[in-house]
Amino acid sequence: MISSTSTTTALRELQTLKAGVFSLGYLNGFIRHIHYGDIEVVRSVYMALRDQNWNTFEHTIENEIIDDQGDHFTIEYDCYYEVQEQRIFSWHVLITGLANSVVTFEVQGKAITDVLKNRAGICVLHPIKHTAGNPCELLHPDGSRIKKFFPTTISADNPFKNLKGFRWRCQYEWYVLEFEGDIFETEDQRNWSDASYKTFCTPLDKPFPVQLKAGDNVHQKITFKAESELLPIPNLNKPVEIIALERKSKLPAIGIAASTEVEVLSEEMLQLLHALRLSHYRIEVRPSAPDWIEKFTLDCQNATALKLPLEIGLHIADIKELGQFYQMVNQLKASVKQIILLSTDQPATDPTLVREFTSIKNHLPSTLIGAGTDHNFRELNCNRFDGNLLDFISYSIDPQEHATDDLTIIENIGAQSDTVESARALYGQRKAVHVSSLTLRKRFNPAATVSKDKFLSNDKKADPRQQTPFTAAFTLGSIKTLAHADANSVTYYQTVGRQGVISSAGKKYPVYDVLKEILSDEKQEIVHTESNNPLYCDGLLLKSQNSFKLILVNYTDSPQRVIFRKDEFLLTPYEIKVQHIH
Repeated sequence: MISSTSTTTALRELQTLKAGVFSLGYLNGFIRHIHYGDIEVVRSVYMALRDQNWNTFEHTIENEIIDDQGDHFTIEYDCYYEVQEQRIFSWHVLITGLANSVVTFEVQGKAITDVLKNRAGICVLHPIKHTAGNPCELLHPDGSRIKKFFPTTISADNPFKNLKGFRWRCQYEWYVLEFEGDIFETEDQRNWSDASYKTFCTPLDKPFPVQLKAGDNVHQKITFKAESELLPIPNLNKPVEIIALERKSKLPAIGIAASTEVEVLSEEMLQLLHALRLSHYRIEVRPSAPDWIEKFTLDCQNATALKLPLEIGLHIADIKELGQFYQMVNQLKASVKQIILLSTDQPATDPTLVREFTSIKNHLPSTLIGAGTDHNFRELNCNRFDGNLLDFISYSIDPQEHATDDLTIIENIGAQSDTVESARALYGQRKAVHVSSLTLRKRFNPAATVSKDKFLSNDKKADPRQQTPFTAAFTLGSIKTLAHADANSVTYYQTVGRQGVISSAGKKYPVYDVLKEILSDEKQEIVHTESNNPLYCDGLLLKSQNSFKLILVNYTDSPQRVIFRKDEFLLTPYEIKVQHIH
């Protein structure tokens, strides 16, 4: 049994409210999960201020008043953003949920100092489940209407633009959003592995960043309602149920990346990492860097000590650098399992580098050669190339491109499978898909408008939750989701340090124990399962010969009852429990 407690706050402060037939959550000033019965209709309504590099400012709430009257409510508060302990922007927020099932979210914003912003305003998130592929109707400022559908595969372009209002079908019912104060549009956030579509303002075809002057005001309001009268549906306090499905999948090849904080691995670290039975060891090779040979040599020494073949992120600035790379591979007698071709200073692999596949294969015939992006799926989606000859397509994932709270990270687990399915829609259903690397925080910021801000320090890449049971729980859900989508290979985190599975002092993080449990048997396969409430609990079912191992996870800070077949389990807060089933 892997059992532990945590300080995470995924659902700790989530307050449940009612607005007529709708139930919804309220957390840290935002609306979360508007439900009609068991159906999630809206994932979130919130306001955001984003700087010139698309970083989201964290808000601080004050003067909060919550008036809950059972079937209706009013919430009012002020909030502000600070930079170097100076307030730069404030909102006054009014949220209402009426007994007639109408919900409004209204903001009055004011710049306290001069602020350079890419966005300042309300965003609405639509869940993927019960929404993808469903019809909708766009309401434009001139009164015209256009009928469309929510995209199923991930859309590179924003599918809905120039919105004054919006109506759509979620499962069987139709709903309406009305916007005031700005023009809105919708993007497919699965490009950044967020499990939602986002309707936001201001339209991206308007120039950004925009200079707000001290004293400038921003006003917006959205109204949400059902298109027709809905009958109340009681909310039943049912336990979470995990259902086994007919389908099975192979466990992806799971590897790990080299530490960017610790160069030399101790004998104790090597033994711990070797015990994980990992598939590969990812390193970065940049032949244009002055010290690349020394770094490559050290990385190869670590790989040999780990007894792992290399996955190389090969960053090429000039095709001539390939010759230097071949020479060093031969000289170091490096064991190279797979190479991801990456073009230096470009969002995705340049087609001219992709066309070198045959030449590279001639030099390294037993090595898998892939290409893609070192960034998120969006860069692969928007910078396409001919990948027919490649052995695999690769891109990275992090779950907090747009929001950093625990609940959002758990929500976003579900979008990881969509990226795999969409990659195959782009590059062929039989094309192998590798996710490398998957990290808790992003490693780069390709959207930064200031070049130097595209590269992040170790401090900015590290997340304190890496060392807690929260990352263990997230990783379990991620492996399940990517395995269900038949991803072929995944590189998780780093070996050692704040972004690793072991501390720089050699202490195992909880994620280490989860990986060891999952990778304990090389011959096992994953039996697909489905949770009726995957934001609360989920399970990974592993089959080895005639035995089964069920690994259950509680994502919340409350005890949860979980049913699998005829067995019922009680999971303590954040517990990961292993059950052997015969």
